[in-house]
Amino acid sequence: MSGGAPEPTGHGAQEPTGHGVPTPRAMLIVVIVLGLQALVLLGTAVSFIVTAIGAGALATSLIGLAVMFVVFAAGLVAAARGSWLLHRWARPAAIAFELLVIVFGISVIGGSLGLGLGCLITALAVIVGYFTPPVVDAYNRALEA
Repeated sequence: MSGGAPEPTGHGAQEPTGHGVPTPRAMLIVVIVLGLQALVLLGTAVSFIVTAIGAGALATSLIGLAVMFVVFAAGLVAAARGSWLLHRWARPAAIAFELLVIVFGISVIGGSLGLGLGCLITALAVIVGYFTPPVVDAYNRALEA
């Protein structure tokens, strides 16, 4: 195996570099949703920066929020990559973030049903994805390797 890119194993999975345990296809849901959440955070950060241009005294706060959202997005990208490679730190980091997303989703659902439901559905998809039998089995084998 060469480089850092996963190679096909022929069993519907990818074999990451390092521990040699194939990543199950079920992990694709987790990785894709984490990537989509990162893109939403980056888009929101851009909107904060655009809004800050004419926001006067609020510009500093908006830029601060934009920076925070970019940091969160970078963390999600790292967690998605780490999850695909079955790194043990990635699952608890992503689940902790998703618990925050659930709290946020519940808090906004009365004012914005779409935003609230979007948060809840994506967070639950990631959490459930981590606990599907193929993903749990792969993580267990990666921890033993």
